[in-house]
Amino acid sequence: MLICYFCVNIIYMKILLLFFFTTFFATAQNIDFEKVGVKPAKYDVFWGNDIYGNNYFSTSNNLYKINEKDTLNYTNNKYGKITGVETFNMLQTVVFYKQNNAFVLLDAQFNEINSTIFSEINCEFLKPASQNELWFYDSLSQQIGLYNLNSKNYKFLSNPINKAIKYAYSDYNYLFWIDVENGIYSINKFGKIASLGKVKPFEKVIFSDKSDLFYLFDDKMYYYSVQNQASMKIDIDEKMIKNFFYKDGILSIFTDCQISTYQIKK
Repeated sequence: MLICYFCVNIIYMKILLLFFFTTFFATAQNIDFEKVGVKPAKYDVFWGNDIYGNNYFSTSNNLYKINEKDTLNYTNNKYGKITGVETFNMLQTVVFYKQNNAFVLLDAQFNEINSTIFSEINCEFLKPASQNELWFYDSLSQQIGLYNLNSKNYKFLSNPINKAIKYAYSDYNYLFWIDVENGIYSINKFGKIASLGKVKPFEKVIFSDKSDLFYLFDDKMYYYSVQNQASMKIDIDEKMIKNFFYKDGILSIFTDCQISTYQIKK
């Protein structure tokens, strides 16, 4: 009976392993990518692009919005160094200055339409939300909240977040973040928080949506399924990657001298 019981356990373990590897490879192989373009880009920082294909760069605190025909420039040194640029809504580009706890809103032509210095909260980041609001994380209270651009009021949505936030991303109705232990979480506009699992160790990361993300580790790019907790290495030519951005099926990879684009199909 002991031998039979042992054999059953072995069979059971083999079935579990088969299920695991079948699930992993089914997930990992469900992504195709193709290099579709390379352009020179001699800037310090690449912040991302928008739905019309404009690329956002900065050099020496000068912010540039670049497309095939035009280059727009915005410079503001009174708030210090640019620490964040949100390109989600090209009609309201958010430029964040963490050093002075301030932000500027720019319209499609890079004209300044709003500027604010916070006095009651200390923002670690600002992310776009719906209904003329911005997600924020206040390092003083360690709480996540929403700031209203029209009323200039803010409200807290969460209890204190005890683990420091390494990365945050929003899709208007949700804020997603990764903490120092690589735990992934989301919060909606009613303050409901959900745990979404963990991601592998990374140096840089960006969500493609709430179900998966891309991350950089040891100068290699990976695709990661949050739902299946499975990752796959993406074989690309670029080395010494400084930053990358994903939007609408296009993965843009920025190196010292160029920006390469890949069409991603999932």
